[in-house]
Amino acid sequence: MKKKKYKNFSDFGNISKSLYDIFDNIEDVIYIVNKKGIFTYMNKYVEEITHYKINEIVGRHFCKFIAPESLKVASEAFRKRIQGKKYEPRELVIFDKTGEKIHFKTSGAPIKRNGKIVSLLGFAVDITQHKKNIEHLSKMVKELSLLYDIGKEFTSIVDIDFLFSKILLYLSATFGYERTGILMIDEMTKELVIRVTTKPLSKKIQETRVKVGQGITGHVAKTGYPYLVNDVEKEPRYVGLDKRTKSEVTVPLKLSKKVIGVINVESYRTNAFDENDVRILTLIANQAAVAIENSTLYKYLEDSYLDTIRALVSAMEAKDPYTRGHSERVRKYAIKIAKELGLSSIEMKELDYAGYLHDIGKIGISDSLLTKVEPLTEVEYEIIKKHPDIGHNILKDVKHLSATCAIIRCEHERFDGNGYPNGLKKDEIPIGARVIAVADAFDAMTTDRPYRKAITKGEAMKVLREETGKQFDPKVVKAFLKILGKE
Repeated sequence: MKKKKYKNFSDFGNISKSLYDIFDNIEDVIYIVNKKGIFTYMNKYVEEITHYKINEIVGRHFCKFIAPESLKVASEAFRKRIQGKKYEPRELVIFDKTGEKIHFKTSGAPIKRNGKIVSLLGFAVDITQHKKNIEHLSKMVKELSLLYDIGKEFTSIVDIDFLFSKILLYLSATFGYERTGILMIDEMTKELVIRVTTKPLSKKIQETRVKVGQGITGHVAKTGYPYLVNDVEKEPRYVGLDKRTKSEVTVPLKLSKKVIGVINVESYRTNAFDENDVRILTLIANQAAVAIENSTLYKYLEDSYLDTIRALVSAMEAKDPYTRGHSERVRKYAIKIAKELGLSSIEMKELDYAGYLHDIGKIGISDSLLTKVEPLTEVEYEIIKKHPDIGHNILKDVKHLSATCAIIRCEHERFDGNGYPNGLKKDEIPIGARVIAVADAFDAMTTDRPYRKAITKGEAMKVLREETGKQFDPKVVKAFLKILGKE
C-alpha cells in the first residue's frame, strides 16, 4: 500500500486563503492534525523554530516529534480533543531537527464538518526561554540558600577547620562537584597546604605542598584572581593529583588584597564549569576568608549581602521583562532624594537596599497577573496588594535588612492614610518608604508597562504635584522635583 501524500493545506472553506495568510505571519506554531494524528498543515514559523522544512513534518504522525517525557500527555490531549472533550493547555517537549529540545505550551480546537470533528487546529507557543529562566531561578535559589547556610555557620562555629568542612559539604550537596578542597598559604614557607578535601587523598598527596605560582592553585594564590579550566589536558599549568579530573576551577581566599589560600573544585567531566560557578565560588570564598579574620567581617558580609540582593532582584525581574532595570532606577532616584533631604548615612544605606528590593515580593505573584494587559479584577488586585507583605516575609529573618523590611512593607502606604497594607499616614510611614513611593511611581509612569505606554517626564512631574499631600509626602515630592528640574 502506498503511503498517502499530504499537501500543506486543509479546507477551511471560502476563507481558507485569508486564514493561511494570517497564519503565516504569526510567530507561533499553528498546525492541523487529522483524526489519525497526522499533520496536514503547518505555518511557516515552524521552519524557523524547529529547523524542519514544512514538507518534512506534514504527512507524519505528531508522536514522531514528541520527546519521550511528553508523549503520554500529548497522546491523551489529542485523544480527548478529537473526541470533543475539553482539555486545558499543556506544556510539551519536542525535538527539533538537530535533536535539541524545545518547550511548547500547546492548545487546540476541533475543526468540524457537517457537525462532525474531522481534525484539530493547534497552537504552540515557544516557552523554552521561560523554562530556562525558571531553571536559572532555581539554581539561584540554591545558591542563595547555600550562602545563607554558610553565613549562619560564621555565627556558630569557632573552629575554622570544622567551618571549612561544612563549606565543602554544602558545595558538594548543592552542586555535585566530584572533588573540592581548601588550601591555605603557610606564611613561613609561602607554600599552599591542603587543609581539607571532600574525598580522601593518599597520605603522600595530602602532605604535598604547592609553591605559590606553581600549577593552577599556585597561580591563583600568586595573582589573586579566579582561574577556570574546562579541559585540563590542554592546560599547561595543570598539575594532576587525581587522574580522573577533566575540569577545574580555583578561586582565591582573600582578606582585602591579601591572598591567604584558595578553594579548588574539580570535576570528572570536561566543560563542567561556567562563569556563574566562578561567581558563586568567589562569594563563598569571600565569606570563608571573613571567618578567619573577624576584624574584616563587616565589609565582606556587606559585599555578600549586596550580591545576594542583586541575585534576588534578577530572579524577580526575570518574571516580567517590562520591569527589567526598574529596581536599579528606583534605587538611584531614592539615593538622590535622600541626599537632597539630608538623610543620614544609615538611612541612605537602607534606601540603597530597599531600592533594589522594594518589589521582591512579586516573586510570589503569578506571572499572568504581573503581565496582564486587561484591567485587574477586584480579586486579582487584592492578590497584587499582597506583595509588600510577601517581600517582608522573605527578608524579615535577615537581621542586616530589618530596617529595609519596614520600608518594603510600607512602600504602598499613602500620605493621606488610604494606602495598604495597614492604612498608615504621614509620619507613621517610615521616611524611606515615603521616598521609595515617589521614586517608584515616577519610574513606573515613565516606562512602558504591558497595560499602557509610558508618559513623558513632564506629565509624570505633573502627577506628582497633583498627588502631593494625598499619595505622596510633600517634602519628598518637592525634593524630587528639584532634582528633576536640574536634569
